[in-house]
Amino acid sequence: MIHEVIVTTINKEKLVHIAPMGIKIFNQQKKKYVQISPFRPSQTLDNLLESRIATINFIDNVKVFSGIVTNEKRDWGLSPVTHGCVPHLEDTNTHMNVIISNIEDDTVRPRIKCEVLNEEIHKPFLGFNRAQFSVIELAVLSTRLGRISDDKVRNEYEYLKIGFDKTAGENEKDAWLWIEKKINKYFKK
Repeated sequence: MIHEVIVTTINKEKLVHIAPMGIKIFNQQKKKYVQISPFRPSQTLDNLLESRIATINFIDNVKVFSGIVTNEKRDWGLSPVTHGCVPHLEDTNTHMNVIISNIEDDTVRPRIKCEVLNEEIHKPFLGFNRAQFSVIELAVLSTRLGRISDDKVRNEYEYLKIGFDKTAGENEKDAWLWIEKKINKYFKK
């Protein structure tokens, strides 16, 4: 199973990079691990290889996913750095601090196995409604523009809009508009 999360990483200058990503969670020998598989090239991959640590943010605010992929908003509020860990998003529901334990190299998407050092729940996660799901899926779709067919983008957009229209609140509407603007700009080229 893939979990859609926000991964925070740092470089050697301690500059934080924030990226949405799908991860896998698994248990092995009584320890919890996550697998992060960033594409090459990416700042997330560079930071992971440099610092060997990251923070996994489980968040229900879909504006974070949308804002990152569209550059509509850049300041998401981060916790202070503590115990040599990467900061977590202030608005996160749960975060996990992780450290790399193994790397399976790949020319496109290395698989980085990370041991979970600690996990902290900040507020309950009440699940996604259809609009939130649609925003996350549209955010992912917007990162594939030019790599998948334009017809697929249009068809997926139309399908996702059905659930979005039925269940969106103001937060989801803002997030959707940011991505819609990005997609419309792509199609105007």
